[in-house]
Amino acid sequence: MQTVQIQINDDLYEHLSARNIDIQAKIKDYLLALVNSNNYPSISTEEAKKRVSAAIDRYENSGSQYVSLDSNYAKELSTFIERL
Repeated sequence: MQTVQIQINDDLYEHLSARNIDIQAKIKDYLLALVNSNNYPSISTEEAKKRVSAAIDRYENSGSQYVSLDSNYAKELSTFIERL
């Protein structure tokens, strides 16, 4: 096992601790996400354009009705993301 030393500003540490956030677990999750980020291979520009074009076609031709995002839900989601 290797040891990693991370320096966190006192105010950030206090903020995280006050919210009972398990800092060590969050850092472990973050590091695992970095390691696993290569599980999804990149795609070519042509493939990306093809996928976007297909999505636009589905949107324009589906006859589905799309609704805007509820502002309260957007605020809740934003708050949730900030707390991560």
